Amino acid sequence: MLNAELSTTIQHSTFNIAGGTMLRLIDWVYGLITKSPLIFWACMAANALGVVWGGVVWYGPQMLASPLWAWPFIPDCPEAALWATVAFLLLRYGRARGWFTAFAAFGCIKYGIWTLMFWAKHWSVAGFGDPELPLELMLFVSHMGLTAEGVLLATRIGPLALPLRLGVIGWFALSIFVDYGLGFFPPLTYAVPEAYVFWVATALTTLLGAALLLMPTPALAPLSLSQAPKGGQGG
Repeated sequence: MLNAELSTTIQHSTFNIAGGTMLRLIDWVYGLITKSPLIFWACMAANALGVVWGGVVWYGPQMLASPLWAWPFIPDCPEAALWATVAFLLLRYGRARGWFTAFAAFGCIKYGIWTLMFWAKHWSVAGFGDPELPLELMLFVSHMGLTAEGVLLATRIGPLALPLRLGVIGWFALSIFVDYGLGFFPPLTYAVPEAYVFWVATALTTLLGAALLLMPTPALAPLSLSQAPKGGQGG
């Protein structure tokens, strides 16, 4: 009995240490990006490029063939990058809103991981012989960055009332209905079936929704960049 209790205590301590280390690492990366004007604005410029390229090249033809009311639900990843950019700018200038930070974080993590799983499925079927492989790898790496932005933003949400959490979850649940119930899902390759991406989207929305509902208040206090040390201000 004593050994079992000791083992449980050690497991809990190990988990807490690992969790604390991960949070400190995330906080360090957040500070590295946000306290350096050069890095910060380079990241914002990369986001802007992704918004324009993704919205025009990848989703543009689909949007032109779709009704206007569906447009907010179509360019998933470019919109997530746009939301992240706005959220980081609001944090920088001390105007952050918890619900919008949560909204941006949810979108970045969901659509970032969705895209990683999309290309992983494509390569598992088609291999790495496509002539478009450099583009595919660029998209894969860029969406790793999108996911990382979501994780950074998630630590800056702060206190958030239950109705606001439910509102964020509701939007992404609605997007699943529009995408797969009404047929406005993203362009797919021959190697990736619709059923696969539907279940990936559903699983991610469910898991992230549960995480948002269970999120403590908060793991890391939301800080605007105006609270950073003066040596890191500028830009």
